[in-house]
Order: sequence, then C-alpha cells, then structure tokens
Amino acid sequence: MLFDKKVVFFDQSASSNTDALTKLANHLYDVGVVTNEYKDAILKREASFPTGLMTQTIGVAIPHCDPDKVIEPQIGFMRLKEPVTFHQMGDNAEIQVKVLFMLALKKSDDQLTMLQKLMALFQNEEAMTAVQNVSSIDDFISLMKENGIIE
Repeated sequence: MLFDKKVVFFDQSASSNTDALTKLANHLYDVGVVTNEYKDAILKREASFPTGLMTQTIGVAIPHCDPDKVIEPQIGFMRLKEPVTFHQMGDNAEIQVKVLFMLALKKSDDQLTMLQKLMALFQNEEAMTAVQNVSSIDDFISLMKENGIIE
C-alpha cells in the first residue's frame, strides 16, 4: 500500500519549498523506499518542472521524479503549518502551497494514474477540507481510501 510506511506529517514547519521537499524526501529515504539520489532528483525536477497547483481551496504540490530513484512504491504526505511559495505547473506563477503529496512510484504509468486520482481529489472541496483538518495517520489513510487514492 502506498502509505504503509506512514510517511505522513501534519502541521510541519518549513522555511521554503526546498526545505519542505528536503524534509519529505529525507523521510522517504529514512524508511528505505527511495535511493540516496531521490532528494536531489526531486529538487532538480521541481526547479525545472514545477508541481504546484492552486485548487479551489488550497495550494498543493505533487513533487515526483524518475522511477529509477524508487526502491519501493510509496507516497509521502506533508501538511504545512504555514504555506510556502512554489511555482505552479504550466504557467510558473508563484502560489502558496500548504499540502504536499510526494510520489515515489516505480512505473511511469503508475505516476500518471496517481496524478489523475490526485487531481480528482483536489477538485473535491469536501475532501480537501478533510485533508486540511485530519489529525491522525489512520484517519488520513481512511480518507485516501474513501477518495480512491489507495485501495
């Protein structure tokens, strides 16, 4: 399951998008699901191809990188106490992001499928309100199941 390592953090502090990305990537590395090259690959890709997205309710980011940096499929989640500036995918506009879903997936097809599932989640105002308010990992995982992110 994509959240079985429980790389899920609520109300974290980060000084910048680089700080937030580094913390989340380091946690994925610490649980053994990504290589030691993963963090640098995430930071490099984010600089060239931003993953920020403004939803109806909140700014989100979906950082990911090439599957060769992934040992075991997993998604890291972080909700920030205060938003940090990311660039929006597509137009590169600055947006304030409070929620990160960091993808560590083994196949490009899986990344595309997961991005589509997350887009549906982001368009669901009720679900996004729940994402902003959930306070336990088990409740978060249940929320991801209810919204079809994981089975």
